[in-house]
Amino acid sequence: MDARTGLAGSGEDRRAGTHGRIATGHRYAVRDALIAFMAATAQAQAEATKEAQRAGIDHAKGSSIYWGRKPSFTRDQLRAVQGMLSQDAGVSAIASTTGLTRQTIYRIKDDPAGAEGALAKWGRETP
Repeated sequence: MDARTGLAGSGEDRRAGTHGRIATGHRYAVRDALIAFMAATAQAQAEATKEAQRAGIDHAKGSSIYWGRKPSFTRDQLRAVQGMLSQDAGVSAIASTTGLTRQTIYRIKDDPAGAEGALAKWGRETP
């Protein structure tokens, strides 16, 4: 057993045949630590930005600035959807009849008061 093979698995500093560089198996430790630090910093920044955005939206909702999503339907379409929903019509049938998307029908179905409120806020009579 020579000096290189005897120390190969021990984790000791072995410079023979490495042109003076240290080959202990931890060659990329600093690089990996730096990448992990940068990833953690980016994640913390993203979370802080998301919190600030949420705080801004909550503040705007408290005042009359934030109106929410602009409705893609008119008051007549809303009445038609509500009438068809009261007759237990299917969402796909309502969507094809009114020309609205299925997601819009679900949004109206889940929150009819919110749909009315959105129309009132936006003063929306026509698309």
